[in-house]
Amino acid sequence: MTLIVAASVALLPALTAHQPAPPAPNRSKALVDNRDYLDNRDHLYVLDGWGGVHPVGSAPELATSASWPHRDIAQSLALFPDGSGGYVMDANGGIHAVGAAPQIESGAYWDGLNFARAIAMAPWSSAKQPAGWVMTGYGQLYQFGGAPEIGRYTWWPGIDTARSVALLPDSTPSSVKGYVLDGVGGVHPFGGAPVVSGNPTWPSMDIARGIALLPTSTATHVQGYTLDGYGGIHPFGNAPKVTGQPYRPGEDLADSIVLWTAAPATSPGGWMLDRHGDVFAFGSAPALTPSATWPGWDIARGLNGGGGSFERRYVEPEVISDGWGTYYNQRDSRWGAQAVGPSKETVWQIGCLLSDLAMVYTHFGFHNVTPATVAAHAGWFGGGGNIYNSALNIPGHTTIMNWHPTWSWISAQLRAGHPVIVGMNLPTGGTHFVTLTGLAGPNDYWTNDPWEQNAHHVTFSGDWVTRGPVYEAIAFI
Repeated sequence: MTLIVAASVALLPALTAHQPAPPAPNRSKALVDNRDYLDNRDHLYVLDGWGGVHPVGSAPELATSASWPHRDIAQSLALFPDGSGGYVMDANGGIHAVGAAPQIESGAYWDGLNFARAIAMAPWSSAKQPAGWVMTGYGQLYQFGGAPEIGRYTWWPGIDTARSVALLPDSTPSSVKGYVLDGVGGVHPFGGAPVVSGNPTWPSMDIARGIALLPTSTATHVQGYTLDGYGGIHPFGNAPKVTGQPYRPGEDLADSIVLWTAAPATSPGGWMLDRHGDVFAFGSAPALTPSATWPGWDIARGLNGGGGSFERRYVEPEVISDGWGTYYNQRDSRWGAQAVGPSKETVWQIGCLLSDLAMVYTHFGFHNVTPATVAAHAGWFGGGGNIYNSALNIPGHTTIMNWHPTWSWISAQLRAGHPVIVGMNLPTGGTHFVTLTGLAGPNDYWTNDPWEQNAHHVTFSGDWVTRGPVYEAIAFI
């Protein structure tokens, strides 16, 4: 299976365009620079890629209106300023109510495309007056609810580089100002916001992840921070430096950043989220414990108000075995970048069938076989990476190819204890292969999917983008 992902980008000239009920929360207030703010330490949430909204610290539960089990599509979460509710944005641009928020239509929607990057709520928004914007990977900002259209923003046609958006706290319906962060660290004003200085950039590296403005920021005095993927927090606009954040050079794990609204004006602080769901306090912010984490998974997708993220190309090493055999993911960082045979294609791009084959090898006791060892057999593949039928012959076993399989034929093979690899035509285009390891009741199969993260011993019938009509089946006896 092939996935469209963000690539490394260089600093490029941009275009400027005019483009078109839960438990009652404790809404404690903090006075900062003579302005009232909700103390967001009691209203912090982590979004996971399947649509789950998880409280952090003492935050109350918020009801959600959508979830996608086993489908990494939720991308960003934003709440109203009073913390009572808000919206989850999916990768297609759809928005889904959380808490007290009413269900409304998104400002834009791209069915089947991983194109939406972040959602932001207006500073004046509420359940009675929902208003906000969806930001695309190109940097476009589309309004929804009662939000006004935003003008004079920077965008990059055809280049997926917009990573996060931040609104000035003193924005009003007649004057919305803020900033878009690009993948190399550039901070781009919109709506007439002033240019900021001091932020670092990383030309040719897609490593910038989040932007946050101090709650004391105004259109004439802007201060804030950008977050890089390694966990570095960088002040701009003469914002004070902060300490305490974890910095992991070379590990692209940092996900998003939120500033503490009740922090002393002279001693800012906040929280950083990593892709495993861990929440780290920095500066003056108190430590908070998340209600859920996912060690080894790239599945946390954002703190509310802190932007959002998308799944990385390569997943962390997944070491999963059971009595059937070993599960392998084609995007595993141990071999995802490896070329397939003599071709220029890589395992992460086209290696679903060879990863399935490696899994079947382990089922028959060949535990040293991995996708890397299969891909290394130059004679098993053509110049374009296509696998030859001869590669499917496992020593000591018989391979049966069925080009017009029926469900009853597949079930009979599984009932007899034979692993079956099936090829499917995907609704989004292209093909994908998965391994069927057994029957899951009378009308379903247990499946090892080499594309989805940790998709070991999952049902074939789940909410998967990697499922489609079966056109081929390969049984191993």
